[in-house]
Amino acid sequence: MSPNSQLLLLAFGAVVALIVLIARFKLHPFVALIAVSLGMGTAAGMPLGRVVQAFQDGVGGVLGFIAIVVALGTMLGKMMAESGGATRIATTLITLFGEQRVHWAIMFVAFIVGIPVFFQVGFVLLIPLVFTIARRSGLSLVKIGIPLVAGLSVVHGMVPPHPAAMLAVGAYHADVGRTIAYALLVGLPTAALAGPIFASWIAPRIALPGENPIAAQLAGDVPREMPSFGISLFTVLLPVILMLGASTADIALDAASTLRSGVDFVGGPIVALLVALLFSFWSLGYRQHFTRDQILKFANDCLGPTAAILLVIGAGGGFNRVLLESGVGRAIADVALGSHASPLLLAWTVAALIRVATGSATVAMTTAAGIVAPIALATPGTPTELLVLATGAGSLVLSHVNDSGFWLIKEFFNMTVPQTLKTWTVAETIIGVAGLGFTLLLSLVVGCAPRERGASELSAQGWIDVTATLDPAKTPVYEGDAPMKFDFLKDMRKGDILTLSVYSLGAHSGTHIDAPMHFVVNGAPIDQVGLDPLIGAARVIDIPDSVRAIDSGELNRHDWRGAKRVLFRTRSTLRGWMDSAEFHRDFAYIAPDAAQLLADAGVLLVGVDYISAEQFGAAAPRTHQILLGRGIPIVEGLDLRPVQAGDYDVIVLPLKVRGHEAAPARAIARKRTGK
Repeated sequence: MSPNSQLLLLAFGAVVALIVLIARFKLHPFVALIAVSLGMGTAAGMPLGRVVQAFQDGVGGVLGFIAIVVALGTMLGKMMAESGGATRIATTLITLFGEQRVHWAIMFVAFIVGIPVFFQVGFVLLIPLVFTIARRSGLSLVKIGIPLVAGLSVVHGMVPPHPAAMLAVGAYHADVGRTIAYALLVGLPTAALAGPIFASWIAPRIALPGENPIAAQLAGDVPREMPSFGISLFTVLLPVILMLGASTADIALDAASTLRSGVDFVGGPIVALLVALLFSFWSLGYRQHFTRDQILKFANDCLGPTAAILLVIGAGGGFNRVLLESGVGRAIADVALGSHASPLLLAWTVAALIRVATGSATVAMTTAAGIVAPIALATPGTPTELLVLATGAGSLVLSHVNDSGFWLIKEFFNMTVPQTLKTWTVAETIIGVAGLGFTLLLSLVVGCAPRERGASELSAQGWIDVTATLDPAKTPVYEGDAPMKFDFLKDMRKGDILTLSVYSLGAHSGTHIDAPMHFVVNGAPIDQVGLDPLIGAARVIDIPDSVRAIDSGELNRHDWRGAKRVLFRTRSTLRGWMDSAEFHRDFAYIAPDAAQLLADAGVLLVGVDYISAEQFGAAAPRTHQILLGRGIPIVEGLDLRPVQAGDYDVIVLPLKVRGHEAAPARAIARKRTGK
């Protein structure tokens, strides 16, 4: 059996083990994910210490960002609930649509209100309104309720800033604003099919009991004093507006523009949610006569229930990291590339299988994104934002008895298990299939759209060679590495009929690229590093001559956020060390905490101007492990003397050497003009 087959069987066994532990033995998903992750890594042959470290890195990498998003989004949702803002949006849209089309209004309400809150939170928030409308209008609870859950479910699975969608955005290195825009284009027709259209057909076929105890408790009158529709809608959509604005600025404004930097800062998911939350304290708090103590209580009360959700999300991130570092992601990528399967279809299929197996859309989306991300790197041309949508659609399909949402819907709607399968399960499956279909249609339109602004035509004009010249007499060699030897087998200058050369050198000679295989067990070799990280926009950052350790503090003194590729111009450039045969141990290096920042920010490529990014004599190669563990190739040995700090287009292409961890590369850069 091939190594890839063994890894795939281990991964399948890990998923089965998760199902058994969670469904059969009722083990908490957090504990089950830890146990299965450690067992999977050990069985795959990872060093025992590295298994724990990989899981820990995965949890930390996920929660470092998602915990903030979850906390801010939950507090915003709580303000919407307590102020009556959500009810105001609902009642206004219902009035606009009319009672006969109230199921359409409910779908739009769920879509809007669901943006900042979890599915369960949005459901509990809006279900009293559904009960009230059903009682007053005499319409079937199924006809009104299915559009509600369809709208919430689509937003939960596809639209950032929901945690699972944000994790997928990070895994695929997608643009948040563009993902939101595409998600709206795909999500609205998907919710319409699974919600009002399907509900109108299925409702006459489902006979519910005349009495619903929960409805009797929750159906009530609309609150008397509520914020206006305009201020409520603006508050809930403010983070989306800010994030879309940042993406628009990236397209319309020059990279060096101060305005673009400001818009990108405010439009980042964390800052955008923070701005919206602070605004809600005024718009939905003080304006509604809530006291400071009441607003503080709302914020405190809503955070407690998120603890379990965060633990499961973090453990899912740890499971993803173990899958990646054990080589499972690469094994699946190899199979997918060999079969020439569409990455969009593969992302959907993997997510759907995990969803059916585990019952969790969040676990399905985060795990599938971690598995499919290497394929996205190895298959340039697929819009990463559409991969987020395809993964999200797959994570929603075929909810059944192992999904807590299934039982939530069953109990609130007072349905039998067969009735829940005919309504909720079918609606979720329609979402999954329709979401994929609309995503594939959208890929026909945006698949060929330019990813980054650049020159209108290809030419040599403006390109600068930043490759260190290979010369055994001048090029430094890392201490202990293979020396360079160049010779002529035949030489026309000596009377031969032709000139023929022979080279002997290490893979890490001169300007070269480190692939994940260099420090990651079963990591991708250099011939499987995709083109996407090696070609595109980069930012050259000047590090002072006095700085040896580029740590997080030093990194944050510079404008690096938002850059997809980061190249460090250090004391090695200032001193011309890439053109000096002597090996200098005191070169500037990237500290692990800075490497973690770069990796968490979704940087695609990191480069340095000496032959290693790691501190000489470091006890452990943590910088390499962090970056390569995230699939981020490292270009080392750049000659950055011809360029200054700023934004460039770069192309760095290594020799395509099968099955090895590094290769010499040719690197060129061109100043970005913004034209």
